[in-house]
Amino acid sequence: MKNEVNRNHALPQNHCNQTILSLGQVMGATEIGFSDLSVLPAQKRMNFNRAITVVIKLSDGILNQIGAEPTQTYFSHYRSVNRLIDDICLRILLALEAQGYPSVAIPASQSVADPEDQFTGAFQHKTAAVLSGLGWIGRSALFIHQRYGPRVRLGTILTNAPLRVAEPVTESCCGSCRSCVSACPAMAIEGSLWKPGMPRNQLYDAFACSHHMKEAYQHIGRGVVCGLCIVACPIGK
Repeated sequence: MKNEVNRNHALPQNHCNQTILSLGQVMGATEIGFSDLSVLPAQKRMNFNRAITVVIKLSDGILNQIGAEPTQTYFSHYRSVNRLIDDICLRILLALEAQGYPSVAIPASQSVADPEDQFTGAFQHKTAAVLSGLGWIGRSALFIHQRYGPRVRLGTILTNAPLRVAEPVTESCCGSCRSCVSACPAMAIEGSLWKPGMPRNQLYDAFACSHHMKEAYQHIGRGVVCGLCIVACPIGK
């Protein structure tokens, strides 16, 4: 099956967009999105005004093995996909800089030292993905891709390259579904319906989630993951 890069967007492409789309497809990206960051505070976007979102779909075969707890196979797959995303983002960054556009690639999985939030990254991948029109934020606080649901991992490149951008998603499509709320073993998901600008802590308790994973799944691997809310979501199955 061919990768469906930028399947959801009929953007009028310029040369820069097309170069990135082609590179992403060759390297294995499932989809590439383009967003306008100018709606965000300059400090939050590191003074860049565009973002490129790299989407990799997780394996259904591996996710479907998850039952009452995550598997070692999923743990390994999660890390492998993160490495692939970082490789794709680096290649795109180098291509942009070769054209004279300094850029920053945000690692697929990274926490930064923030006294107010120990579970945040240098830039939120979900923010760029929503602004690029690829999906919305679920009750679980996970990014929900329009086709693949939460069964994706994301990477982001920040740039000032002259990219054509898509229209952002501005409302949740979760409706009355609460499958992730019921599935969470840490009872960390509040159950609220996402709206743009909503703080993460109104959707879920990141500390409770992290604490449960460390306590319950340490035998699976260092830097544990869960995935139960992912497999509970009906979108993408």
